Amino acid sequence: MRRIPILTLVALAVLAMGGAAVAATLTPRNAVSYDLMTNSTEVLAGTNCGATATFSKTLPAGSTGIKLVKPVVGDRDGAGNGTTVTAATVTGTVISFTVVANGPNICDPALTGYPPGADVPWKATYDVRAEYQRLIPTTIRIYFESYVFGAKWKDRPKTIQDSRAGTPRNVRQRYTGIKWSSFGGKKAVGKGKLRQDYCRRGDNCPQNGKRVRLVASKPRFCKDSGKFEYLKLDVYIGKMNWFSNRIECSR
Repeated sequence: MRRIPILTLVALAVLAMGGAAVAATLTPRNAVSYDLMTNSTEVLAGTNCGATATFSKTLPAGSTGIKLVKPVVGDRDGAGNGTTVTAATVTGTVISFTVVANGPNICDPALTGYPPGADVPWKATYDVRAEYQRLIPTTIRIYFESYVFGAKWKDRPKTIQDSRAGTPRNVRQRYTGIKWSSFGGKKAVGKGKLRQDYCRRGDNCPQNGKRVRLVASKPRFCKDSGKFEYLKLDVYIGKMNWFSNRIECSR
């Protein structure tokens, strides 16, 4: 899987769940494992030569496979090479690193710019990057042909309309009374009924009211919606693929 910057998505993960209650235990059946990463620039501070400073950050609960990509032991800060990383660790879901002030611009009295005996304050700037995996439930648009503007997303919706919000009844069809046997994982499967709202009395609509099976697939994170969502929906009547649609989004 491609890695997705955490700054653009993990803060939106709750929205991706559609505001509905989430299962207490996430499994591959009700969630998808996404490769994520966090990027930031951190400033550490201290006083005098030999002083140390530590940065720590807790990743979201349920994060696994955590790797602190940078900084690594031996890296020096980019602000003036006054500090060196002495430790870089992952403990549970916490990433941390420690630096020590050992550069000449902090330790050499002739270069500090401070009078002899005075405290020498310092700051050190480091780029931080961590990669990890996390199980996150997938959601679906209840107006499946909606663009982002005006679209709505739900977890296990009971009704899905194949056209946009506000579409007149005489040109739309819906899938109602949906009961999902699985949802949130790589594939969602549910059963409901086809309602052809455009079908008027006397029209020949043999499929209206038929039982249907819905299969949602292709879970992805969409940058334009800020959500994890299914990008393909197939609807079957018996073994016939009655309807198939894809959502195009920026990823």
